[in-house]
Amino acid sequence: MFFRNLPPGSTLAKLKRAVTLSPPARHEMVALMKEVASDIVDEAESLSLGGDLWETFLALRLAQDDNVLGRAAEFNSAPTGSVVTVALPELWSLQKIVAAARSIVDSSAELDGLRVLKEYETSRRAKTQPTPALESVSRLAVAFRDAQSADEMMSALLGFYASRGAGIFSLHRAFLWSRESGLLPVKDPDPQTFSSLLGYRDQKEELLANTRLFLSGQAANNVLLYGDSGTGKSSSVKALLNEPDFIAAGLRMIEVNKEQISEIPGIMRLIGSRGYRFVLFLDDLSFEDYEVEYKHLKALIEGGIERKPDNVVIYATSNRRNIVREVWKDRRISSDDVHGWDTMQEKLSLSDRFGITIWYSSLDKEKYLEIASFYVEKYGIEIPQDEMERLAMRWEIGRGGFSGRTARQFAQHLLIGRKN
Repeated sequence: MFFRNLPPGSTLAKLKRAVTLSPPARHEMVALMKEVASDIVDEAESLSLGGDLWETFLALRLAQDDNVLGRAAEFNSAPTGSVVTVALPELWSLQKIVAAARSIVDSSAELDGLRVLKEYETSRRAKTQPTPALESVSRLAVAFRDAQSADEMMSALLGFYASRGAGIFSLHRAFLWSRESGLLPVKDPDPQTFSSLLGYRDQKEELLANTRLFLSGQAANNVLLYGDSGTGKSSSVKALLNEPDFIAAGLRMIEVNKEQISEIPGIMRLIGSRGYRFVLFLDDLSFEDYEVEYKHLKALIEGGIERKPDNVVIYATSNRRNIVREVWKDRRISSDDVHGWDTMQEKLSLSDRFGITIWYSSLDKEKYLEIASFYVEKYGIEIPQDEMERLAMRWEIGRGGFSGRTARQFAQHLLIGRKN
């Protein structure tokens, strides 16, 4: 199969068997159709999808299918040649399966309850709005419904692949890495935006400028964001995922923890041939002097025999400029290390491998109160300004100093107090 969504036991495989059963096997056909409908409704509810679920189901399966046609469209919005010729009849065959399923439902009294799938209203639509990716799937479903030929279906599918790509990256923009399972999509990424991240204008602009260069295909640097806790380093990186132009340009982010650094070469091989631009996000990075993972990271950033793919950059955050912990004995001439200076330089060299280092300093009192006021207003809390400032200063004591995180937590505390 060109499209790979028909493994034994899959919903599409069960649907294909149901529509090809002969009349003597009607009981099995009805049972299969009900099982398929249950699968489709479960997925529609989990994703807040409505409308014609038969066509939406097919569109969703093709969107999730990691095939050579979709990969070709990631680089060339209008792929031509044999790859399209091979896929064309198979695509039309899948559409015929869906059309046959609808026909069976329309003509079978035992399946009257399934007719609602043609105009399905999800119970979650009022609570959860579909993502732009799922809205694209819905538009693809409408195009499939209206298509009068295989060529029209293919045109719609290629348009989807050109704008969204194929497979796991088409519907998701953020991922976690798992040694056992590989890439795990983050279904509800952090909604942090730059507009709600107050202060640090120059720092944010430097990060944005580097990311714009990266997304445009130009040479871009790996970035280390360092500074005091709660100053917005991690939030700045995560906010990149909520820039619509960046996602449209193919930005995807994979979070990798410190213990997985040795697995990054495998991740790079997995994503290096895709038409997306990937940020590998290493959050809260630091190493004790006895941990050796930092040596792997040094080689990955610059110096290893395997070159980092052009479509990958590394963005890391840390509370300290020198990511590897250094102690005073490292600087003593009397250290047991004969070449103590070389050892110290090795520890300091990791941060130097990042082309850009961005410092996030602590806030002063005035900026802290300004951010606290912003969040209080954002949460709709009515309180006199002088009282708010007095409570904010009391809250800050013993909570890590003036920072955006402390200001946000203070406002959340006020909100909880008002609700109770």
